Amino acid sequence: IYADVEGRFGRFDDSDRDRAAAFARQAAASLAEVQALDARLAQRDGQLAVINRIQQAVGAELDFQAIVDAVGDKLREVFATGDLSIRWWDEKTELMHCLYEFEHGVRLHLAPSRPPAIWFDDLLVNRATRVINNRAEQAALGLTLIPGTDQAHSIVATPLLSGQRVLGLLKLENHEREHAFGSSDVRLLETIASSMA
Repeated sequence: IYADVEGRFGRFDDSDRDRAAAFARQAAASLAEVQALDARLAQRDGQLAVINRIQQAVGAELDFQAIVDAVGDKLREVFATGDLSIRWWDEKTELMHCLYEFEHGVRLHLAPSRPPAIWFDDLLVNRATRVINNRAEQAALGLTLIPGTDQAHSIVATPLLSGQRVLGLLKLENHEREHAFGSSDVRLLETIASSMA
């Protein structure tokens, strides 16, 4: 906050300074509240957009892959990312199928494979979301690259659950920075995964 007074109208004193400082603190707190509310509303809008897209895809009687593609496209838009996976778990063969796999904005077609132990334990057994903040954590967890893919700096993955049954996983990657996914990203991803399943 800046205030200026011409000399003929007098000068500011300490009480003017203190009032301006109090007003500045109050204004800053109010602006911070508005920004936080805007972020929550944007997150909620993203959730509703994905849920609406799922309902539209199902209502249009699209086949399963078309529904997955429609939802995946909407998720990439909501998260503003080119790095998203929707994977399907086949209990009988114990293979993970990459139904929707984008990296750097390019669609990948990957063969079914056994999930790494960390995905198996966290997502399929414990049904827990996993955030991996950097490449050192990936190495410590024993994660290796699928041939034909790049190593991300940050990863977040959450299971797709129907009751007690694990259907697969929903995964976001960030190839530009570490610690890319905060608690609000995780909550949004989990909410969307719940709706998708």
